[in-house]
Amino acid sequence: MTNTNEKLPLTLRPALIHESRVVAEQYIRFKDWSLVREEVLANNLLQARTESTSKTVYGEVSKRLKNLSDEELALMTKSDSDVKHLVWLAICRQYLFTYQFAIEVLSEHFSKSQFQLYPEDYDAFFNAKAEWHSNLDKITQQSRYKAQQIMFKMLVECGLVDENKVMINQQLSATLAGFIQQANVDYLRIYPGDYS
Repeated sequence: MTNTNEKLPLTLRPALIHESRVVAEQYIRFKDWSLVREEVLANNLLQARTESTSKTVYGEVSKRLKNLSDEELALMTKSDSDVKHLVWLAICRQYLFTYQFAIEVLSEHFSKSQFQLYPEDYDAFFNAKAEWHSNLDKITQQSRYKAQQIMFKMLVECGLVDENKVMINQQLSATLAGFIQQANVDYLRIYPGDYS
């Protein structure tokens, strides 16, 4: 049983796919996160309007990407078809809440051929988690709504659902599927499809 005081983090940032690829390219170049940060910020590679925005976005992206192996990061820079899947993988590895949503809602619905997602699906999932995680129970209604909007936006950006919140059957490359199987086969279930 989960400790009710354990925090279940959720992201309040979208997928940041372009930014993730830019940072991954710099990591493959330097193989040193401090040099990557320096390069990205000094040259405004994320094309942010302000330095503080650049720092914030870099912080979020790098936190996610540090969950990927060097091989996965290299794949992100070489294969257009794998980028969105790798961003989703990094987000799910960083945020337990998102991972659990992918398993308990996306995978579960897909396995029952219930391809349409509704805001109520998110609400039911959130309410169930809030019973066990005190930090979720304390979130304001506005933050809760924003988190829901971000979740659905990420799903669209990562190509997992369409604009109408209908799940899209995913086809992972053999290379990416192999990397995930080596690391933790359970993470294949975050993708709606035969992996669910």
